[in-house]
Amino acid sequence: MAEVLAVAFPDIADTPQTRVLECIEVRSETADVKTFRFRDTHPDGALRFIAGQAALLSLDIDGARVERTFSIASSPMRSGGRANACATLDFTIKVKQGSRAARWLHDTLAPGMRIGARYPLGHFHLDALPAAPLALVSAGSGASPLMAMLRTLAAHAPDTDVVWLHAARSAADILFAGELAALQAVMPRLQAIVTLSAPAPGWFGVRGRLSRRTVSALVPDFATRAVYCCGPASFMAGLERIHAAEGTRRAPFHIEHFGPATPDVTPLAPPPDAVSSADVWHATLGARRFGVRDGETVLAAASRQQVVIPCGCASGMCGTCKLRCRSGDVVMQHAGGLSAQDEAGGWILACSSRLRSDVELDF
Repeated sequence: MAEVLAVAFPDIADTPQTRVLECIEVRSETADVKTFRFRDTHPDGALRFIAGQAALLSLDIDGARVERTFSIASSPMRSGGRANACATLDFTIKVKQGSRAARWLHDTLAPGMRIGARYPLGHFHLDALPAAPLALVSAGSGASPLMAMLRTLAAHAPDTDVVWLHAARSAADILFAGELAALQAVMPRLQAIVTLSAPAPGWFGVRGRLSRRTVSALVPDFATRAVYCCGPASFMAGLERIHAAEGTRRAPFHIEHFGPATPDVTPLAPPPDAVSSADVWHATLGARRFGVRDGETVLAAASRQQVVIPCGCASGMCGTCKLRCRSGDVVMQHAGGLSAQDEAGGWILACSSRLRSDVELDF
């Protein structure tokens, strides 16, 4: 297995770039989940990414640009073993109440249509064989990046010891059920476990929310497995506590989420001309004007004062909180969520930007 992985996982991901994707297939998975398959229209084909990474999709909805980050569900490999020699990108997306981007994708996107994208994004990925067996733990559509990992392992390291632990509401909400059954035929050490929080009569599998007692019973060696976990923030936090409580010989625990997050309010080292911490800058965003403490991110200040700025990772990767700075002085440290062209055009990330003057911002 080690020799196979040495071939399959050598390449690093490409630097995030802005590309145009063309939809070539739309497939329903459940009543509220669809998989959208795209091809990268660039002459060189798709960028290299690593299983588990994500993309920022840029959508034109009623004349307004809406950007949201979604995990890539497809494997970045094909049979040759080279990272991201793949021809297509899959996104398995759940439509939720109030989700404008997902609603548009479900209702409007069809084969032949093109959208903008920026990828690959994120540090949540499987790029080497861990020293311990794996546990891939998800809730709802959080299964998407984990399926990219499992598909990659099935193709290039089928003997990997993997537990797939998935939480869903009902049997109708279970994602990838048919594919998991097929993968078990080629992965002899794959154990697939599904628990339902609201099962219908006739369900004889695991039921209820995942607790320490349930996880211990289902996966006795949970603490010694390297865990990749994706789902709602409260779900991931609970699983991380369970993993930590199960013993001192713990393997790594990795999490991924694109949703509301606790804003980062750790101040940068003050520049030489910084004002005192008692001073407050002001940001104007559309019709709203709000105060920003010295050293506080724009996103943290906005959240504190109920000013809504769409947010994904809150760590400078995904680009969801992109704003244009019309005037004023901003210091920014991000993790690849903006291109050089974006920065040159005056765009900033609210999660990664701190003010050094009053500013005017817009979407």
